[in-house]
Parts: sequence; C-alpha cells; structure tokens
Amino acid sequence: MRRDLFLTVEMLQRDGLSADVRFVHGLIEVRLDDERAMFPASRADKAADWLAASAVMNHPESELSKLWLLLAKAAGGAIPFGSRR
Repeated sequence: MRRDLFLTVEMLQRDGLSADVRFVHGLIEVRLDDERAMFPASRADKAADWLAASAVMNHPESELSKLWLLLAKAAGGAIPFGSRR
C-alpha cells in the first residue's frame, strides 16, 4: 500500500511539526523543518516516504515516530520506510 502524501503532511502538521508540500514545475517539493527534498510529480509516494522517514529520524517524540517504533518492535525489528504497491 502506498503512503498518501497529503495525509502524511496533515498527520505531521497535527502533531505540531512544520511539514509542507508544494508543486513546482512538475516536481513535488516536501519540507520538514529546514530539510527539503524534491521528487517527480509521479512519485508522491516517495515524497511521503521521505517525510515519514525524516519525522522518525529527527522527531522521535512525534506521534508518528512513536507509532513507527511500536510497529517495528511488534514486527521484531526494523521495518522499511518505503511504501508498498
């Protein structure tokens, strides 16, 4: 299942994180705090994955990070950040 970019941004914003997305010249630009990344417009799932990974690594206190770590622990170790089709 692919991660939804706009839902990911909304979840991070509701948790008080400075996340944003915008479209620039056929590209998706995502931002979390001062970090930015760009992806082809056809790869919104990769942009959402980047946001999730960045939140987990840089904001361990966030609800998304806590959930991610809980799921990883239940799965017996690390789980990949990538969306599944």
